Amino acid sequence: MSNPFTLMFGKEPKSLISNSGQFDSIKDSFLSDSTTAVAELITGVRGSGKTVMLTRLSKYFSALKDWVVVELNPETDMLEYLASSVYEQANMKFHFLKKEFSFSFQGLSISLSGEKPVSNVVTLLEQMFEVIKKKGKKVLICIDDISNNQNVKTFVQQYQIFIRKDYPLYLLMTGLYENVRSLQNEKSLTFLYRAPSTSIRALSLVSIADSFEETLKVNREEAVKMAKLTNGYAFAYQVLGYVFFESGKTKLDEGILKEFDAKLREYVYEKIYFDLPYNEKRIVDALADLKEGKIADIMKAVGTSKESISQYRNKLLKKGIITKSGWGEISFALPRFKEFILANREFDY
Repeated sequence: MSNPFTLMFGKEPKSLISNSGQFDSIKDSFLSDSTTAVAELITGVRGSGKTVMLTRLSKYFSALKDWVVVELNPETDMLEYLASSVYEQANMKFHFLKKEFSFSFQGLSISLSGEKPVSNVVTLLEQMFEVIKKKGKKVLICIDDISNNQNVKTFVQQYQIFIRKDYPLYLLMTGLYENVRSLQNEKSLTFLYRAPSTSIRALSLVSIADSFEETLKVNREEAVKMAKLTNGYAFAYQVLGYVFFESGKTKLDEGILKEFDAKLREYVYEKIYFDLPYNEKRIVDALADLKEGKIADIMKAVGTSKESISQYRNKLLKKGIITKSGWGEISFALPRFKEFILANREFDY
């Protein structure tokens, strides 16, 4: 039997626990006849399941006859790729082939009709969207792992114009909180600031325990112990399941725990920690030193004002790195992130 868990980001594993409530909420908002939502942002820490959610939604809408689903790479010319991708859709191409207009740019050759010559990709897309609109179809554009680069900004600016022209378009994007926020703060992209945003929630510990019990054939006590170790973090669930399965053991032991820590460190924690701005890093360092994460104690350790602590704490909360654990207290949302920080400190990181 092959390992039902995976360490590959974005790949839908055999053993999958989904956030069904959030999936249904996004799906229903796009399907509603009265919806005003034409874009949705999915955020979360690395490994929280953003790409898996995007993949599930893409597959769902692809199976609907009246939807055309296109996935774009944010590192390419997204408008040109959108035109070629829509044109190549099996359920749409024959509509365009009935036309008698030829257009070619940068390797893309498309046949469309038109009374006026098409000189740029925006005009081409508008003609295609008119055809799609007349056929009663809708286009879902999926973009994974966005950042504040020129390709994304150019695309979103043009998307705003398309929406104002009432084309049947819907946009679904995933990204780290800080990258999404950076885009939203662009003056020319106010459209994104108003777009609904979904932050991926932690998985149910009960569901994780059920999965471990059934998939790994461990007893309930062991399954609950393992589920608690993941803290509901999607990637930790996959890592622990993967390592346990590969070990061939029936109980959690120190060797499995060390391998669990090593893979979390290698795949996500080093990137998360070293990408933190200086002041946010000071807070997580101080939190790692405390038995209880009282804000007052962190403020004392860092030596800064209450206002500054609140500002950086809120950013860490939105990034999914910490969570509120009580009145005036915080704790790590990521499992064994404290142990990771303390271990790194031994090597003067």
